[in-house]
Amino acid sequence: MKNTYGERCKEAAVEVDHIRAGDDHSDDNLRAICEWHHGKKSGGEGGAALAAKRRQIDKRFRRTEEHPGLL
Repeated sequence: MKNTYGERCKEAAVEVDHIRAGDDHSDDNLRAICEWHHGKKSGGEGGAALAAKRRQIDKRFRRTEEHPGLL
């Protein structure tokens, strides 16, 4: 994986990462990655998924009319 300066990570690639999320385990969707970058990537994806889930739940409880006490 490359850093913001375009340099490759020098750590040993000891984990396998799914490039595109999901259950596609084909070789073209897998890559070797170091533990630190895998944790950073997976953590970001997990945080984004959690935020999307929270937005979905919040949408169900959003008021469509003004509260009577605020009129």
